[in-house]
Amino acid sequence: MNANNELDKMKKWGHALDKITQVISKILYVFCILGGVVILVNMVGIFNTMGLTVDLTCFGHTINFQELSHPLQIAVSLLLIAMLVITCIMVNALVHALRGVFQSIANGRPFEDSTVKGFRKAALWIAILGILNGEIFGLIIAALCLFLSYVFHYGMLLQQESDETL
Repeated sequence: MNANNELDKMKKWGHALDKITQVISKILYVFCILGGVVILVNMVGIFNTMGLTVDLTCFGHTINFQELSHPLQIAVSLLLIAMLVITCIMVNALVHALRGVFQSIANGRPFEDSTVKGFRKAALWIAILGILNGEIFGLIIAALCLFLSYVFHYGMLLQQESDETL
């Protein structure tokens, strides 16, 4: 059957994409930890002894981190850590939503409510990250995810109709 072949292909792709998002999730944790360590090391002042400089750009103005007073360096470092943690949490939520979609597809059930909700959650997180980063590309990807949620919702309705007919 042609439909069974296509379902098998979807399962394989779903399984592969699930594994990829699982690896991305682990890499994300490593980058978050490394980013936090770099910020903490900078806060302690090791960069000053090594002769390295850190410049911060905010609203088009560049500030040399080492020229700030020590209390202000600590405040900026804590703010950067907070932003890093919040960003990591949001990206992890996005990856979790996508993993739910890919797991449903890998299990051979692409047209169910969890897939639709997963696409909608992914669209939300991508839109938020796109807005926070000021990127139009993120909003375009979010719109595509939202569109896919409607496609899969329609497929879910057709699947229900087909199941009721049989």
